[in-house]
Amino acid sequence: MKSTNINNLIEQILIDCIPSSFEENVLVNCANIVKKKLYSYIVDHNLDNYVTDIVFGGSFAKGTWLRNSADIDIFIKFNSDIDYDHFETYGKEIGMQSLMEYSPYLRYADHPYVEVIVDGIKVNVVPCFDVPFGRWKSAADRSPFHTSYMVTNLDQDQKNQVRVLKRFLKSLNIYGAEISTEGFSGYVCEVLILKFGTFLSTIEFFSKYNENGLIIRIDKATIPQNRHNDLHNSFIVILDPIDQNRNLGSAISTRSVATLIQASRKFMINPNTKYFSANNNFAVEDRLRNSLSSCILIIEFRYTHRPADVIWGQLKKLTKSIVRFSGSYGFKILKSTCSVNEKENHCVITLLLESATISSLSIKVGPEILRKQDVEKFIEANEQSPLKWIDNDSVTKCLFFRNYTDIKKYLESAFANNPTLIGIPRGLKTDFINSYNLYLLNQDHKLDMHVNNTISDLIHTDDRIF
Repeated sequence: MKSTNINNLIEQILIDCIPSSFEENVLVNCANIVKKKLYSYIVDHNLDNYVTDIVFGGSFAKGTWLRNSADIDIFIKFNSDIDYDHFETYGKEIGMQSLMEYSPYLRYADHPYVEVIVDGIKVNVVPCFDVPFGRWKSAADRSPFHTSYMVTNLDQDQKNQVRVLKRFLKSLNIYGAEISTEGFSGYVCEVLILKFGTFLSTIEFFSKYNENGLIIRIDKATIPQNRHNDLHNSFIVILDPIDQNRNLGSAISTRSVATLIQASRKFMINPNTKYFSANNNFAVEDRLRNSLSSCILIIEFRYTHRPADVIWGQLKKLTKSIVRFSGSYGFKILKSTCSVNEKENHCVITLLLESATISSLSIKVGPEILRKQDVEKFIEANEQSPLKWIDNDSVTKCLFFRNYTDIKKYLESAFANNPTLIGIPRGLKTDFINSYNLYLLNQDHKLDMHVNNTISDLIHTDDRIF
């Protein structure tokens, strides 16, 4: 009965995932219009000696996109003999100039590409080299091969199963390879379905996943497993079927994999439509928020415009640096979150503290007394300590008085006097120092929606996985 219920649920979800024929026709028409404009510009500006082909890629070309959420990826294939500078220059020029009427803009991955909204549809125009299989010159060179591989190997039922998996991951906020998410890419979803056959088989696999470093591969390994372990040091290893030296799992955060594992366990116990609905409701009990208000530190700042992946990378690095810097002084950070509002150029970091204040006393633990040279170095290095002793386990210790016991004052002093110690990313330093605001939630501040949502994310429990 349970198996029947799960299969019925999946069939129900699938109906909502498959695009209508009207949507498909709209996408095809849009893709062909853009492709024609690219071709015309290339021919009119005598660039056809450099460009060998223009091909569709991504979920649109493979037929695995979700209803009402398709992007169109178009790859401009350049002659492999062209130098990298001209490759980047012509790639940007063709995309920007040929689609000028739609106000295109640049995005950045391993190299620049053009993004544009055409009649409400996002289109990515990506340059790549036209290279023989395996002789990659840029990160995008594999993409046309990915497309060909999936078009050849995925049947229509499997394509639909990919859609259900994407919907499941999307509801858990772990779908997408962008640095803001660090989740499962569309290509990874296709690889998983090709490996396990169905959405349900994939979820069953992850519900029983209990081995760190397990290698997921479609075919038998052409490289010994111990070599894979040396090459791919990540929580999960998913080998790219067209390049077994590439670990698709390296871009997926440990938290994203762990979330999928736990959600899969819970789904198998209690299959429900809630696992396929966007979880945008960060409702948090006022009682919990008020109870934690003295332990939630908020840091917000403005930044000058830059690509989304750049600011997200800088913000995540900054958050880790602040957590590490505060922890090394004695403040215990229980959890942290960060968020970017790209429209407002506004960043928010929230930290859940064990306490906003700590003792003025700090104990340094030294070596065990039998380690003579280490003991001597410890004593010399801590000569200024007002109190030194050997404890009952023969371990040397010493006492210091902290200059700061309040995390807010500690960080404000560091930001003002020695920000380099914290590790603020170089390209973010000026913006951050000139605009940051730091305060505890229980202080009187008018919080905007972005800050409130980030706080809610910090203290929200997803009842689907707990």
